[in-house]
Amino acid sequence: PYAATEEEIKAWYNSNAPFYDTEIKEWVPLGTFWSGDWTAPEGEIYVQTTGRDGLELLAQSTYSNSQVRQNVTLYELAIDVLEDYGLEPEEYFVDEELQNIVIPYAYFTPQSHREALRKIAEACLGQCYCDRDGLIRLEGYSYLQSKTEPDIVITRDDYFMKDNPYNYMQIANYIEVETQPLRLAPTEEVYRSNEPVSIDAGETISFTAYYNVEPCIEATASIEGTGTISDVTYYSWGADVKVTSSVAGEFELVINAKPLKVQGAEKIVAKDDDSIRENGRIKYTFPKNPLVQTRQQAQQIADNLLAYFKEPRRDLTVEWRGNPALLLGDRVRIVDEYGGEDFFITMQNIEYDGGLRVQMEGRKVDGVERY
Repeated sequence: PYAATEEEIKAWYNSNAPFYDTEIKEWVPLGTFWSGDWTAPEGEIYVQTTGRDGLELLAQSTYSNSQVRQNVTLYELAIDVLEDYGLEPEEYFVDEELQNIVIPYAYFTPQSHREALRKIAEACLGQCYCDRDGLIRLEGYSYLQSKTEPDIVITRDDYFMKDNPYNYMQIANYIEVETQPLRLAPTEEVYRSNEPVSIDAGETISFTAYYNVEPCIEATASIEGTGTISDVTYYSWGADVKVTSSVAGEFELVINAKPLKVQGAEKIVAKDDDSIRENGRIKYTFPKNPLVQTRQQAQQIADNLLAYFKEPRRDLTVEWRGNPALLLGDRVRIVDEYGGEDFFITMQNIEYDGGLRVQMEGRKVDGVERY
């Protein structure tokens, strides 16, 4: 039984930490995971496995049903990806902010469901992760900013070590974002069989055709030779085709379609002259993303990145007694002898060996100075 993989694991922590009523033991969920390989060392009384969250499962599947969609929002695209994987609405959360970003021509080549979600999150500068209830969450850029009050206050009595280093290596004061606008080209032949395909009487042949150029729309498949197309499904990158025939013979499959090609790409720039004078020009080039097609979207990405990276960051690294009830994205206030600062939690490494110890990292709340 220890060879089984992808068994569901639910982890919990029982605490009598100072944050809880000492008369009440509260079980705090740490997450829902799926196991990898199990090991049972000989002579020991334990078994061992590694649990990974739901996004790891999405990385092992393929999203290949994508068709070109016009004037679709990132919100709709995210729902399509999650539902294609087989998730129900109660198993995910997609931020409504993504409804504000409309993509003129949206498509995906065959890739994992997680990679498709990553591109959507990148196109809105959001974040995608699994929460401790196993819910897959895709949040927009402004989602964390809606949290105006800290979920917890951590004082000098609670932590063992705290650091707010200046991250000069993370400065970027010249941001480039390249648009990927798609333009419709005239109809052309985008697929032809490499050689004639033999077919017997009464036989049905199924195969997948990959276009010579992608993405394409308004595809039409035809047969040259013996046989007829009994079923076809078109995607942005190709088609699944079934060919049947009542007599033996040979055929070639031909597909004509209208390709969408990147034309008129532009580099959108956001820069901060004061930071450039002080630190020199430090350029960051945003990765090319097929979902970033308009000047408006590219400019918003560039402006948001510049606002965050133009000055050296003083984010948070703290080692403390911990509170397992805290979640990624929660707002915490760290108070020392100089006052308090607020941070959003970006990482927690929880260790338990009879006592709880947590290494936590946080991103400073933009525009908020010490209290």
